[in-house]
Amino acid sequence: MKKRLFHRGHNIENATGAPDGWKTSINGQPIENKLTLVKKSIDWWCDMKTFMPPEKFVSTSLKQQPAEQKVEEYRGFKLMNDNGRPNEWYVILRGRLFKGSPAALKKHLDAVIEKMKQQK
Repeated sequence: MKKRLFHRGHNIENATGAPDGWKTSINGQPIENKLTLVKKSIDWWCDMKTFMPPEKFVSTSLKQQPAEQKVEEYRGFKLMNDNGRPNEWYVILRGRLFKGSPAALKKHLDAVIEKMKQQK
């Protein structure tokens, strides 16, 4: 039994019943993949007028998976790292964002705290 859908002016059909057997044609180019990826290709075509095969969306969605977030307390401040890369830590100090390695951020915080102590 064929299943058919209509999405943004494109007919999508699945004749095999397989989850990755959805087919359509975008700008004369036939594509076949999972329904969500085929719809993303259609959306990309409708919005950008550029053909993007469904396989491209698989690789980009894998890259966008969240990395392990790390948080380190240092002298009352939170040093944070959202992506797991070693030198991409950040801290917010007086409404300003500072980025760098944990050692560099700690050194900067120490200097700021010492300066604040001297002003009192």
